Amino acid sequence: MLKPFFVGVALLLGLSACRTIQNVPVPQVEEKAAVEINDPSALSTMQFDRVGVKVKRGTVIGLYEPYAMGLSGCYGRQGNIHWNSGRVLARDAEFADLFFNEMKSLNFNVIGDPDKMFASQSDNRRQASYLIGGQIEKIALNACREYNIWTGFPYDTITGKGAVTVRWQVFSTVDRKVVYETITDGAAKLETGTTDGEMVIIHESFAGAVRNLAADREFVNLLSGSEPSFADIQKVDAAELALDRIPLRTKPITAYIDHVRRSVVTVEGGLGHGSGFFISPTLIMTNFHVVENRDLVRLRLITGRKILGEVIRRHPKRDVAIIQVEPSGHLPVPLRETPVKVTEEVYAIGSPLDKSMAGTVSKGIVSKFTSNSQGLEDIQSDVDIHGGNSGGVLLDQNGNAVGISYAGIGTAEKMSVGLNFFIPIMDALDKLNLRLKSRAEPAS
Repeated sequence: MLKPFFVGVALLLGLSACRTIQNVPVPQVEEKAAVEINDPSALSTMQFDRVGVKVKRGTVIGLYEPYAMGLSGCYGRQGNIHWNSGRVLARDAEFADLFFNEMKSLNFNVIGDPDKMFASQSDNRRQASYLIGGQIEKIALNACREYNIWTGFPYDTITGKGAVTVRWQVFSTVDRKVVYETITDGAAKLETGTTDGEMVIIHESFAGAVRNLAADREFVNLLSGSEPSFADIQKVDAAELALDRIPLRTKPITAYIDHVRRSVVTVEGGLGHGSGFFISPTLIMTNFHVVENRDLVRLRLITGRKILGEVIRRHPKRDVAIIQVEPSGHLPVPLRETPVKVTEEVYAIGSPLDKSMAGTVSKGIVSKFTSNSQGLEDIQSDVDIHGGNSGGVLLDQNGNAVGISYAGIGTAEKMSVGLNFFIPIMDALDKLNLRLKSRAEPAS
């Protein structure tokens, strides 16, 4: 969850008393025309990740205009505004809102809508190719505290103008490093008196810096470039891996349900959890967004026993990953090679919402096949899944794996509305360079 760090102007901005007043000019900032984007899907996905403020505690960042015998329309003595928070690095909801809305309005392929509270909603189900971070390095404010000219008493409102300088970094989730850095300025003018107007000016100036980032041709060229291929993602460990072919189950799933549930695990993370399932006695399939860039993860079996696993392969674009564990008699799920059909009955098993719900089974049908924003095929189904189901198995009516849970659409009133998405199991194997052994192929 995004946590606001600007908790109140009174805590962060200070007025100087008996000391020399420093002039703080607000620079003129040119707002450049954004690069025209005709097709957002032609750009790589990006998401705002965090904001920092690199301003030392006590630094003069602005100036309150003086009363000047009532001619200025401002209340009180002239004084400097100080930054009283020191350096800050956080995920702030207001800045995330501003970045998302500005970039969305300019037709960029930005995801992570802050209004969507759950990652399974709408476009938040996708993994961003690039994460964007901004660091505010300079702030300049000229503020006016308004007052009632009839009574002489101050209003709790501020007008004024300001500017900020922001250093941007672009982090590739595939290459796992910063791949681009630039600096832009932004400015704003607040003509209508507003409570906490100092922060409103800073926020609106930040929005201007976002718009100038959208005008940066090199930034747009980076997003326009082809995304790293699977071969770029996995080099050393991408040798084809053959899996033993497990005979498909032919009886109704009820005959195997206890075995199937034992094949599904909960993948524990720092801030949440997901699901996974054994595709061999030592390999577990899950989503990339469940394990992300961690090398080691803790897994909880349905019995409650915890084991440690190593993430050995991952494909961010297809949102799949493989975890390897020590052999211990784990039961794999048979993998069905033929695709499911529309209206076919399917079952999802995972750990929805809470780890205590591990092994929950839900039932539905295949609604249709669709392509996601990356041009990859998804299975759409009304089978009920929630946060925590990610990486869990989708089964046919006989208990054979046909897909992997990874996304769903919800509303403010209801987290799941029967529009849920699954990765076809054979596509997942293909992207991870795994294959099933032929029936005549000897075991290695």
